[in-house]
Amino acid sequence: MCVIFWLSSRTAEQSSEQSDSILQWLINIFGDNLFTTFIIRKSAHFLEFTGLCVLFNLALFQTKKRTMPVLSVIFTSLYAASDEIHQIFVEGRSCEFGDWVIDSSGAILGAIGFLILFAVIKCLIRKKGKIC
Repeated sequence: MCVIFWLSSRTAEQSSEQSDSILQWLINIFGDNLFTTFIIRKSAHFLEFTGLCVLFNLALFQTKKRTMPVLSVIFTSLYAASDEIHQIFVEGRSCEFGDWVIDSSGAILGAIGFLILFAVIKCLIRKKGKIC
């Protein structure tokens, strides 16, 4: 959450400078267009919140001893909303409903990924290394 907050605290200019190396690599592959810029920016949103949701899932599992994917998606989505509101106060940044939707979609993927990984590990432990 601190990393996401820090990234959102960067001005639009600082954020652009930060992503320029990755963007340049993509431009070399796909060409210089709005689509390439859109992909890099939105992928960052999606993946940040996918990771955060996985971490929420792990924390909830460690404290409650059971999976709680819906709660982890809710927590992640609420943090995504607060992150968008935070950006209102950062120079050159804005609060975007579309970004919140992308962030929340990343959270859903994080919860699904955690459940799949959890099921595989549980199966492997139960079967003592046999494939389920």
